[in-house]
Formats: sequence, C-alpha cells, structure tokens
Amino acid sequence: MQSLKAAGAALLAWVIAALWLDAPLAYLAPWVALVMVNATVYRSIVKGVQQLVAVVVGLLAATGAYLLVGDRTLTLAIVLVVIMPLAYWRGFGDQGIYAATTAILVLTSGAPSAHQLVSRLLETGLGTLVGVGVNALIVPPVHLRGARRTIEAFADELAELLNGAAAALRETWQADTAGEWVRKADRTVAHAEDAWAAIERGRESLWLNPRRRRAEDPDPTPALPPLEVVAKRTASLQRTLVDAFEAGMPEPDRELVALYCDVLDHCADSVRAFRCRHFETPWPPPAGDDALRETDERLRERLRARRSGADGGSADEALCIPIDRLLTALDDLLASESTPAEANR
Repeated sequence: MQSLKAAGAALLAWVIAALWLDAPLAYLAPWVALVMVNATVYRSIVKGVQQLVAVVVGLLAATGAYLLVGDRTLTLAIVLVVIMPLAYWRGFGDQGIYAATTAILVLTSGAPSAHQLVSRLLETGLGTLVGVGVNALIVPPVHLRGARRTIEAFADELAELLNGAAAALRETWQADTAGEWVRKADRTVAHAEDAWAAIERGRESLWLNPRRRRAEDPDPTPALPPLEVVAKRTASLQRTLVDAFEAGMPEPDRELVALYCDVLDHCADSVRAFRCRHFETPWPPPAGDDALRETDERLRERLRARRSGADGGSADEALCIPIDRLLTALDDLLASESTPAEANR
C-alpha cells in the first residue's frame, strides 16, 4: 500500500507540475513527493519539513553561489564543500543529504537564475504537500498489528527456547550444551528490543493520523514486559549453569536436573497460555489456568525441598536461587486473566 501511494503521489505531483502548471523544473515535485510517503503520517510531516528546509538550503546555496562565481563547475565544488556537513547534522535527521543533491541537480541541469529559484521553491513545496497529503488522507498507515505480530513471535521464540533447553539438558548435562543455550537465550532477550521498536512504531503511526479514532487494534504493549522478564530470568539461569560448570562444582543430582528441566517446560507452557490468552490465538492450545497453577505449586514445593537440603558448595544452591526467580517471574503470566482488548474496554 505504501509503495503504491508513493508511486501515486509522485505521478500526481508530476501531472500538477508538468502538465497543469508547466513548471520549468517539474521533476522536483515528483521527486520530493516520492520520498515524502513515509511509514507514518507523523514521520511524513517531520521529514517533510526537514527535507523542505534542506532543499531550500540547497537551492539558495547553488543559485546564490552561481550568481557570485559565474562558473557552474567551480560553484558546484564550493557549494558541496560548504553544505555537505549538513548531511550529518542532527537537526536535519536523515534528510540533510538533500541539500547537496538539490544543489547538484540545480547546477548540472543549467545555469540557475533568481527567477528560476522561485519556481524551484514552488515545485519543492508542491511535492511536499502532495506527498504528505497522499500519505495522510489515503489509507494513512497504522502499525499496531505489526507490533502485535512481533510480540507473538517473541513469545513463540521464548517458548521454543525453554522447551529446547529442557530437552537438551535432559539428554546431556555438559558445559558446552549449557553454553549453547546461553547464547540462544541472549539472542531471544535481544529480540525483545525488536518488539519494543515495533511498539514505538505503532504508537508513532497514530500521531497526527486521521485514522487514530478508527484504529480497532488494541495496544499490545502490556503483553511484552512479563515476557521480557521471563526471557531475562531464563538467560540468567542458563548463565548461572555455565558459571557452575566453569567453577568446577560437583554435578547436581538427577532430581535437581529433573526439577530444572520441568521448570523450563512449565515456563514454556505458561508462556504459550499467556500468548493465547492475550492474543486470542487458537494455536498452540494453552494449558488450563488451574493446571498451570497446580504445576507451579508442585514445582515450588519440590524447589523448597531441594533448597532445604542443598549443599552450598555444589551446583544445587547455585541453581535453586535462579530457578526460584524464574518461577517468581511467572507470577505476572499466571495472574493475567484478560486480553488487552478486554482491558481497554
């Protein structure tokens, strides 16, 4: 949709500038209109203002310098040296480069004059208005669904991580295996940043957007923090396991290993249930809330029994603490009874 809108905006700007107004440098209008159709209405307006200022700077610099110097090649060299730093100036965002490209277009397409300067400014303004107008008035983009899909993918990845780590550590309790799952857990935690970026993009898509009140997708933000906490606790637990191996601690008995892996599987079930409850997705089928709570209580009882007899010099005590923290992190998941849509209502 955005691609079609960008193409349509450029075509409309060309028709107005070239066919209706017979502008001398009509290509400026569709060029500016094309890049004004951004991912959000707010960004179109902000970047539109930044680009308009950058283009005006390029036009004024190229025309003014040529009127003083009189040679296009020498003028181009002087202007580019002077205005290229604007491409890296924070005030222009990523639009500063258009000051230099505008100067190049103006100086390489003919000898600029004060009369042409006015028409070029008008063509630039026309392109900006058309691009921003098309993006704001024709199906203005709303990106809440993208944030929801990103969080759902994060939850699925986290559940797979938990199940995978449990299955692997049941088969072989080794440092290499634990280290591999630490790296996978760290990558999963890093993907939470992608979800936060998608949420910010979704929020931004509502700013200055005529469709803001008609946007029916609920805000998915409340679903992310509890998932992120579980992911961080999982990574911390895996890292504790690696530290225990590196410290040469005696291997824990099989009962603790079984408890550890059962906790990971329980966390995976809780994450899937949380995902299904918040996003109303039919697959994978969630475990019942009562069953999850019963499993959680049984695991806590087993953990308390293990901690009461744990030897501080073995891996038992080193693992019991992060396991307890991971179970505590599930409280928000198990306590969540409503979807974001119900919360909004």
